[in-house]
Amino acid sequence: MMRFVLIALCALWLQAETIRWYGSFDRALEASQRSGKPMFVVLVSRGCAECRELFATTLRDGKIVRRVARSYVAVIVTKENEDYPIELLYTLVYPTIFLLSPEEVLLKPPLSGMVDARLLEEKLLDE
Repeated sequence: MMRFVLIALCALWLQAETIRWYGSFDRALEASQRSGKPMFVVLVSRGCAECRELFATTLRDGKIVRRVARSYVAVIVTKENEDYPIELLYTLVYPTIFLLSPEEVLLKPPLSGMVDARLLEEKLLDE
């Protein structure tokens, strides 16, 4: 029984330390509108080394993970899929992070390229 409790606690801890990513802009927008939370949109391009690095480092930082998971609806969109509002989320640099209101209004200027946790927190996630 004790072993089961420890496994359950570990599973809860691991779940608390992850961001729930949507893979569809439209579904994330619906969730944002239902919850009232802004969207944390990461626009990537296939084969982008900086995109992989962003997810391997900055978006695994515990403080960033907790903040995004608590306060935003997070979505990954891929340039090649074009299933997002291209005019609103226009960029030539990947990755680019956008913060959007549930009404699809940019809340802050986007951050492009590989950003570290400190810069992400300072420029986008300050409350």
